[in-house]
Amino acid sequence: MAVFAVLTAGALALSACGGDDDNNGSGSGETESPGGSSGGPITVASDAEFTSYNLNSETGNGTWNTFVMNGVVDGWWDFGPQGEIIRNEAFGTYEVTSEDPLTVHYTFAENATWSDGTPIDCDDALLEWATQSGQYITDQVGEDGQPIPLFAVPGTTGYDLVAKPECQPGDKEFDFVYSEPFADWEVVTSGYLPAHVVAEQAGMTPEDLVAAIQNDDMAALAPVAEFWNSGWDMEPGALLDQALIPSSGPYVIDSWEAGQSLTLVANENYYGDPPATDTIVIRFIQQDQQVQALANGEVDVIAPQVNVDLVASLEQLGDQVTVITGDEMTWEHLDFNQTEGALFSDPNLRQAFAMCVPRQQIVDNLIKPANPEAVVMNLREFFPWDPEYDQVVGEAYGGEYDEPDIEGAAALIEAAGLTGTQVRILRSDPNPRRADTVAAIKASCDQAGFEIIDTPTQDLGAGIVDVTSYDVALFAWAGSGVMTSGASLYRTNEGQNPYGYSNATVDEAWTELIVTVDEARQTELLTTIETELWNDLFSIPLYAHPGVTAHNPAIEGVQQNAAQTQVSFNMEEWTRTS
Repeated sequence: MAVFAVLTAGALALSACGGDDDNNGSGSGETESPGGSSGGPITVASDAEFTSYNLNSETGNGTWNTFVMNGVVDGWWDFGPQGEIIRNEAFGTYEVTSEDPLTVHYTFAENATWSDGTPIDCDDALLEWATQSGQYITDQVGEDGQPIPLFAVPGTTGYDLVAKPECQPGDKEFDFVYSEPFADWEVVTSGYLPAHVVAEQAGMTPEDLVAAIQNDDMAALAPVAEFWNSGWDMEPGALLDQALIPSSGPYVIDSWEAGQSLTLVANENYYGDPPATDTIVIRFIQQDQQVQALANGEVDVIAPQVNVDLVASLEQLGDQVTVITGDEMTWEHLDFNQTEGALFSDPNLRQAFAMCVPRQQIVDNLIKPANPEAVVMNLREFFPWDPEYDQVVGEAYGGEYDEPDIEGAAALIEAAGLTGTQVRILRSDPNPRRADTVAAIKASCDQAGFEIIDTPTQDLGAGIVDVTSYDVALFAWAGSGVMTSGASLYRTNEGQNPYGYSNATVDEAWTELIVTVDEARQTELLTTIETELWNDLFSIPLYAHPGVTAHNPAIEGVQQNAAQTQVSFNMEEWTRTS
């Protein structure tokens, strides 16, 4: 769902540097494989080091991990290249069996197994429900005064409406029964994690784990949560314990060289169609080095963030590369640290900053060279190509921040007695486009009385956790078209809202939206949310990312991906023709 994206060098936080060619490169030599490929490995560039096998945890939830796990974890559905939902019947089937209450019946494929031979079954589904539902709360209280959940997850949207599945160990069928309708019921489930591994690490049998969940046994679940929350987090180049990281997808993680590459090989026990190529090498290469790496043959596939030089560099390569372009559901924005005592806890200063940001100039100079149709984005929950976009903009946003108002911003800063105040803008590094964005903001906002301090970092981790390290964060959210995913970003005390933002009207609108299936009412509620977010200046949207994917012409099957799953979403379909 909503994922912390592009915080660092990548498209959901990121950094690493490319090295010399190695034996895992874009392929000298030939191999035979369960997938039937004989063209050698295919190498794809990622600008971020892998950090966690657990995509569902608060620390593992990020695109840099999704990039790898796309080939390792299967589920009931996948996002297609345009963000459409594609059912995965090799994994299993599901259907709505009742509208009132909303009930969805799931049936695992009989032959669906983990790569270690363990069946994929209701044990895994029940573990996901336990971790994602928010059902289990400890007696501890966090710094925000709120009780701490037993399982650390980014959000519980959707799962908090699902009753505990009534299934027994090893069952291949179960029901989700919702307490209220849920707009995004089809995508509430994500990639499962192996319950048998969690049980073993917690010192129990899978049957014990199922019983602990069914009986709400907090004492028994404590060691389960201890492992689930962080036991799959890894340091770069960690020695891989294959028993801890089985695959439910077409590939298994085979090897990992810190700062260099991670290699996936075909899962010999995969129950679906075997992958077209048996070895995929993910090379960790910084954004500004990826075009050269493609030209040199170090990698076969790249999908870096667009900047002015990137497009020109690819054009210079001519027919040496195949280039695919298209819109992406990833959008750039500036978020304020609004926590108590922070500079931008003052709404007047947020307004002053918004008044001096040259949004149109940023789009004209940095985005239009790649996408001449690019526009300034004025909403957070709709993209400019959505049919509702113009209507909602007309009702939610008055146009007051279309162009800089230096004098107006200066007056607000002076009235606060803060002329000359430093503003730290946190951004990923290396990322030329973001560096240029901060430079443009500095040129404008310094005239108004701020002193903009560019604050680049190569490692922002799994989201912005240390809110004392910045005043404004420049990054992007990688979207998916899932209607309710934004709830975890804007509702009070949600896992992806570390900024201290709280608005009762926004909370109420999201709470209603989650259980609303009427499309007209959905638009009304999102209009309310967008209006409040503009009134509060929660953030300043900038633009939707133009997507550019480039690959060796000898590689077939590569597609542009608009959703947060990125270019590696269909790696099992890639083949080398020569």
